[in-house]
Amino acid sequence: MGDASSVEPQFLSKLSPSADLVMAVFLVLTGVSSVCGNGAVLAVYYRKRRKIKPAELLTVNLALCDLGFSVLGAPFFIVSSWSHAWMFGETGCLLYGIQGSVFGIGSLITTCLISLDRCLKICCLRYGQWINNLHASLCVLLIWLYTVFWASLPAFGFGRYRPEPYGTSCTVDWWSIRTPRSDRVYVYLFLCFGFGLPTITIIASYLGILIKVYTSSRALASIPCCAVSNGSTKDLKLAKMAVAVCAAFLVAWLPYASVSLISALLSGEEDPLSKPTPAPVALSSALNWTTADSSKHTSHPPGPSTTGPESSLPPMVTVIPAMFAKSHCMMNPVIYQIMHREFRDSLYELVFGRQKADRRRQRRKTASVHTSVSMSVQKREPDRL
Repeated sequence: MGDASSVEPQFLSKLSPSADLVMAVFLVLTGVSSVCGNGAVLAVYYRKRRKIKPAELLTVNLALCDLGFSVLGAPFFIVSSWSHAWMFGETGCLLYGIQGSVFGIGSLITTCLISLDRCLKICCLRYGQWINNLHASLCVLLIWLYTVFWASLPAFGFGRYRPEPYGTSCTVDWWSIRTPRSDRVYVYLFLCFGFGLPTITIIASYLGILIKVYTSSRALASIPCCAVSNGSTKDLKLAKMAVAVCAAFLVAWLPYASVSLISALLSGEEDPLSKPTPAPVALSSALNWTTADSSKHTSHPPGPSTTGPESSLPPMVTVIPAMFAKSHCMMNPVIYQIMHREFRDSLYELVFGRQKADRRRQRRKTASVHTSVSMSVQKREPDRL
């Protein structure tokens, strides 16, 4: 890492210094919020680790993915935005791309399994009778193996990472989709198995949950309140929270994926087949940390984006969806706080102690009883008249 004057052209920011400063401040705020929020999620579930449920293991893994990006990825982006250039060179671009893909795909796959779990839990009564923590733990293990596999392939020459169009962050080289090299095969596979298939599963589960919630709500409205089981209403609340988590992920990441793909398909190069493209950064060259300034002009292989197709969209058009996507890591704890009373109670107990938490629960129960009594009295008064 050095000063911006020694940075190669492809790593220079395409935004104004004021825009980079705004990005840095925004990323600091979202990073701190994510660390605090996801840290609280992990602390709450650590306290109840002996009573944790299979679905909650997926929630823990989701918090780990969000926290991982905030701790390992966001500092790269913040420093580069503050310096008005990507300050970590080709090696940093590779490492940042790998961690971004690991935590990004991991978050998406985990969200996919959460939505699928909720859908099966609501729509298939037998599903909840056999699923256990062992199954959930195996799913978490497979998630990490799956994500590490796809994210690390560019380190071995299959696919590559390159700077974003605005210059201060790195991502999968979507622009190689227009080149004749094997890199575009990686882009196609990455889109299909890293984004497309999980997204379709989330949408299908989302629709299934909505249909079940709608039909169940109508059924619950037609029977007395005393006949409604607490388990049914709790499942519906958890299903609604799962829908919110999945919807937040899609809203955050679909614009970024769409803009990246459109930018790649409409890349500004006139004839990508006629121009040479650089070899991807291999693991052996990426791990060579003896990168003096003079070595940048020697016989080392070119970086991940020295040449090749460039984005046809303005940098500001590409940076807004990217910032929105990178801020997703702080959204899920907010959803838990708003929609999950049990999580709020556990967090309150973690911060203020069990005695205050018990008194808080008791006050809520007392208020609920008084509300039910007053509603019952109001219903009886018209009958007496």
